[in-house]
This record gives sequence, structure tokens and C-alpha cells, in this order.
Amino acid sequence: MSSAIIASGLGGRSFKTLIRRSFIKSQPKVIGVAVAYVSVGGFDFMKNLAAEVAVDDCRLVTDTKDAVTHPNALRAALSDGWDVKVVDHLAGTFHPKLYVGGASFDDDDGIKDGCVVVTGSANLSLGALSRNAECSYIRFGDNIGASAGDAWRDCWGAGTELTEDILSSYEKYFALRNRSRSPPDLVALGVAEEMIPSTGGKPVQGISPPKDGAAIPNSAATVAWAGLQSFTGEYDLQVEFPRDAGDVLARMLKTVANGNTATVMCDDGLARQFLFRFYENNGMWRLNVPNDTPNANWARQNKDGIAVVEIGGEGQPVRFRVIQPGTDLVDVVDRSIALGTWGKTSTRLYGWY
Repeated sequence: MSSAIIASGLGGRSFKTLIRRSFIKSQPKVIGVAVAYVSVGGFDFMKNLAAEVAVDDCRLVTDTKDAVTHPNALRAALSDGWDVKVVDHLAGTFHPKLYVGGASFDDDDGIKDGCVVVTGSANLSLGALSRNAECSYIRFGDNIGASAGDAWRDCWGAGTELTEDILSSYEKYFALRNRSRSPPDLVALGVAEEMIPSTGGKPVQGISPPKDGAAIPNSAATVAWAGLQSFTGEYDLQVEFPRDAGDVLARMLKTVANGNTATVMCDDGLARQFLFRFYENNGMWRLNVPNDTPNANWARQNKDGIAVVEIGGEGQPVRFRVIQPGTDLVDVVDRSIALGTWGKTSTRLYGWY
């Protein structure tokens, strides 16, 4: 039997090293993870550790009330055959950080023949595993005591089985909560694994959009934006929204549309009629912006800024604005970069969230 209280990430070993060593030495056949928040990278680490130890059965229960746990991590867990439960009904946050292993799961005792328990401050995120200062109690050996199994049983019992319907609803909730979080907060919370350097709102050589892993699918997003470095239209401003951003744009506009005409609220408080249409030759949705829309003429003259279309929720108006270069523009662009919900053409950036 071995036990210790260990601080990690303070110039010594990382939490990643500590938990890996504990599970390799104890060789459990089942692993139970009960944590507040799970990131994509955090789950990938735990999945690989379970495979390394040759674990037979893996279970995860985590909070979704705070919209920090990444929906892609939950989807990956289901795809990998984990049993997954989520908690969103408590008065506060479901906030444990408990990692247990043993011979088998048991309805009465939680874990049969428990052989390892790790608990402390660390969520299942790349920050906790590799960067953060954490403190953990670790115990492994032939008998870790009944209390670890009891704690796991109670945590697991608090959860609701994750289904595709629940996950789809959570993706929409996750999108709404994270549209107002600042890019640095997304990184600090672990929603984003790592913030890439700010682009300043324009394409930067050497920075490429992710091929997959966007935090918010276009089916759940409520904001679409596109750079105004290039556009079409001789008499009005015609903004083209590529790919996923275009799909989000079309879905929002169709809620307030009559054919190809949508009623859109603008920054000056006036509702205007916007035309929108899909062009198969380039795979983009084109939005015709009335000339008297605030900042439309500025965009035509300066070929800069971004066009943003958003909707607050069901029954809410669709809103349009042109944002000139500055703090507000960088906030929109960098939020998409942090969430992995962006792309670029040769001249401009675009995104959704």
C-alpha cells in the first residue's frame, strides 16, 4: 500500500505523470472518472491510459450545467465505448475530481477490490494534466478502503445517462454560454485547449484553421461572421459567407425569411430587408446589405472589418452589424479561433460560434 499528498505543476512532476504512474502500477480492470470538467485533450489522455493499462470497463460522470465540459469530449467517450453520465440538476456545480480503479463496478460498493484512487483539485483537462498547479491525494495497493468506492457510487448515481438527444441539446446550450466568454477565459476554463496567437482579424501566414474538432457544430451555432476584405456588388454590399459560416447564416435567416428576403435588425435599431442566396458555383451564401445599413458604406470604401449576423434564441430577431477594426472585432475573431470554429480564404477570415 502506498499513499501520498503531492503538489504537481510547481517545477516538479505534472499531474499527467502522477496519475499515469499510479494506474500503471495498480493495473485496474475498471476505471471510474468523476470530474467537473472534461476537455478533448483530457479525455484523449485518459482513453490512451486506459488502453495502455488494458482496462475492461470505463465510466465517466461530469458536469454540464456550467457549459465547460467539451461536447466533443463527451461524443468521443461515447464513440470509444465508455459509459457516460452528465449532471446538470444540482443547486451548484457537480465539482468532484475523483479517479478510481479496481476489479469491477458494483451497485452496492461502487468498486470491487479497489486498487487505486486519485482525488484532489485536477479536472480532466490538458491544463490540469500538464500546465496547472494541482494538489492530489493518491493511494494505490491491494485495498484502498471502502470510502473510495462509496464516493464513486454516489457520484455515478448523481448522473443521468448521456444520450444523443441530451448531447445535441447540450451542444446548443454550450454554444449559447460560450458566445459571451472572452477568448482568454475559454482557455483558462479549459473549453479551449490552447489559444493560438491573435490574427488581429486578418489571415496570418502559418496559422491554419483546424481540419476537425470545432467546439460548436454549425447546427448549434447562433453567430456567423465573415471578413470584409473582399466582397461583390456594384450598387450594394454583397457579403459572401463560406461553408460552415454560410450554413449558420442561412439557418438563422430562414427563421425570419419570406423566400430569399429576411427581416434583420441593425445597429441603429431599424429593421431592414436583406436578400440572401446560395451560389453553387463557389459554394457560398451571399448576403445583400442595404446601403443605409450602419457602416455599410464604410466597409465598401475601406474593404475592412467584419460582418456579423447573430440570433439570441428562438423567437428573437436576427441582428446584423459591421464591426470596424478594434477590440470588438478581435474579440469576435479570437473567440472563433479559441473554439476552433473558423476558416479562411486567400483574403479574409470567417467563422461561427
